[in-house]
Amino acid sequence: MDKVEFISAQHVKIEFEMASVLQRGLAYVLDTAIGYVYLIIVMLSLIDSVRLAYSDMDVLVGLFILLVNLPIVLYKPMMEYFFNGQTLGKMAMGIRMVRVNGDRMTIRDIFVRWVMRGEFFWISLVSNPAFIGLIPFISAIDLLVASMTPLRQRVGDMMVSVIAIRTRPNRTFTLKEVLSRQTEVEYVPTFEKCITFTDEDMMYLKKVIEQYKKFKEPEVKELLDQVTLKTQQRLEIEEPIKDQIKFLETVLKDYVQLTR
Repeated sequence: MDKVEFISAQHVKIEFEMASVLQRGLAYVLDTAIGYVYLIIVMLSLIDSVRLAYSDMDVLVGLFILLVNLPIVLYKPMMEYFFNGQTLGKMAMGIRMVRVNGDRMTIRDIFVRWVMRGEFFWISLVSNPAFIGLIPFISAIDLLVASMTPLRQRVGDMMVSVIAIRTRPNRTFTLKEVLSRQTEVEYVPTFEKCITFTDEDMMYLKKVIEQYKKFKEPEVKELLDQVTLKTQQRLEIEEPIKDQIKFLETVLKDYVQLTR
């Protein structure tokens, strides 16, 4: 599995798996299916009542654009803006869009990707339905380009330096990374609330521990303090932690034991 490296604000190197072209393609299919399901539901539930209530064709066209086209056109950019680079399809596939430096996408990034994706052709459905046929063609070109680029980027992604990463690494890979040896059968977890964490959280904890053991620089120590404090808060632990490394390693071991 290909990886990409980000440098955090504390100058710590963090690795993530890159999403595959297949995963991005499946996310696109799911999002497209959601759009068509919405279209069918709205058409079947509203078209008769709207047609009876309004005889003016201009009003009907305006309502069609407002109730059907606009939500479908704005679905992906709005989802990516409010859900940190994810749509429902991307959530299902466990992937997220971020900038190449690991930062969250800006409004400009989302807009450029939306325009280059071609789905704004939905706007012209009323005036010229033939334009809708260009969407699969543009998507096919995008997937072809993504399969040929090192960072698996579409045309719009390359224009704004955005990539797709996995938010849920493979289970076997995660367990191997989180703990180098298998937990004992008789082991009793100390912090059972760690079950609320995710694989991504545990991978981050593991990387922070490794970085601190390797470098012990002030910036890394500051990051370790922040991670320890946040972990305490999520586990609802009030007493101070004397040995931060031992504490975090125990959380990792508990997580593996409870989720394997």
